[in-house]
Amino acid sequence: MLLNWTVRLPMRTMALLLIAFGFTDALFTDIGLRMRLIEELNPLVKAIYEWNVWSYYGWKLAIPSVLLLLLPRLQRKRWLCVLLLVATIIYAAVNVYHLFWVSLAIQAL
Repeated sequence: MLLNWTVRLPMRTMALLLIAFGFTDALFTDIGLRMRLIEELNPLVKAIYEWNVWSYYGWKLAIPSVLLLLLPRLQRKRWLCVLLLVATIIYAAVNVYHLFWVSLAIQAL
């Protein structure tokens, strides 16, 4: 059932969702770091963030943007659709988690 659904969902739509989720993930993480609610555990991302916040946003948006640019050159394969869907679902879940802790922190203020 999942495989049939992924074939109907355009890969471009999933790539655009990944870009949107990448931005909101970066935004929520930035809020959490500025409010000292969280700590960035990825050493590479932490170094980029500490060096330049705009580079951090660029980094978070670069990979899904490159994917969007490559899509016209990629053949539509079932496994690629499934991977894009799984990545989109995981990123959506991460954003729900971020939204949850940001809302809790705002309520505590």
